Amino acid sequence: MPEHAMDTTKHGLAMAMPATSPTTRLPLFLFTIATATMSNTSPRIPGDRLYPPLVEETPTSPGRRAPRTPQMEPNAPVNTKFYQLGNGGSLIFEHDLTAVSNFLGRLQPEFHGIQVDDQPGGELQWIITADLRGNMESPTTDRILFSFRESNWLDGLARGLQEALARLCGQNTSHPELRHHTEHLDFMLYHTQLDLDNARMYANQTHLALATHGDAIKHLSRCRNKLRLKCAKKDVTITRLRAQITSLEATVKAQEEQIQEMEEDEAGIDIQGGGAFLSDDDDFEEDEFTEEEDYAFLEPGPDDVVPIDVEDEGSCT
Repeated sequence: MPEHAMDTTKHGLAMAMPATSPTTRLPLFLFTIATATMSNTSPRIPGDRLYPPLVEETPTSPGRRAPRTPQMEPNAPVNTKFYQLGNGGSLIFEHDLTAVSNFLGRLQPEFHGIQVDDQPGGELQWIITADLRGNMESPTTDRILFSFRESNWLDGLARGLQEALARLCGQNTSHPELRHHTEHLDFMLYHTQLDLDNARMYANQTHLALATHGDAIKHLSRCRNKLRLKCAKKDVTITRLRAQITSLEATVKAQEEQIQEMEEDEAGIDIQGGGAFLSDDDDFEEDEFTEEEDYAFLEPGPDDVVPIDVEDEGSCT
C-alpha cells in the first residue's frame, strides 16, 4: 500500500501521511476521526453520528452488565480511500490538472472519499471531498474545498478532477472570444463533415466504377483468348486448304501433260473434244413451255378446256 493511502480496518480508520511530503494535510474532520480512532476512549464528535464509539468501557463493579460487541450504525463509513495527484497516475483530466497546478504554483490536489450506506434503499455511495491546496509561499493563493456524492469511486474521481480543473481555469467566467472561436470551429467542422461525406460518396462511386471496369476487362480478356483460338484454327484451316490447292494444281498440271502426250501418241486426236465437255451458261436456262399444238391429240373435256399439268422445274421442295 502506498504511503499516502488510507487503510480501513474493522473497528476504525488508520490514516498514514506521506513521509516525503510534510506539507500534505488531511481535512480537519478526517484528522479528528483518525485521532479518535487511535485513542482508547474513542471520543465522538459532537453532533456527528457517522463515527460511533468503537469499544465500551469494561465494567469494574459487580452487578453491572457485561461489555457488548461494538456495532456499526447504518450510516457509518463502510470504506475510505485517498488519492493524490503527482504520483504518476493516468486518470482522465489528471495530466491537465497537474499541469495547471504546477503552472499556478499550487500544491498537488488531494481527494478524500468515504463510502456510506445512508440511502433508504441501502445503496452505497461515496462522499468525495476535493482539496485544492493553495500556494504557501508568497504570493499565496486561496484553498479550494468542495465535496459531492457519487456511486462509484473512479467516476467520482473523474468528476472531481474535471470540476477542479474547471474551478482553477475559471469556468464560471464568461469568455466571449472563446465562444466565437468555438462557434467558428463548429461551423468549420460541419463543412468538413460535408466534404468528407461528398468525398466518401465519390470514393464509393469510383470504387463501383473500377469494379465494373474490372469485370469488363476480364470479359474482354476471355473474349480475346477465344478469338485467338479461333484465329489459330482458321490459320490452320487456311494452311491446309492452300496445301490442298497446291496439290490439286500439281495434279491438274500432271494430267494435262499426260493428256497432251496421249494426243501426240494418237496422231493428233483431240481427246478433250474441244469445248464439248465444258460447262455452258445455256445449260442452266429454263425450258420453254410446250406449244398448244403439241397437245392437240388429247381429247377435249366437257368445257372444251384441256387441263395441262406442267411441273415447274425451277421450284424448291
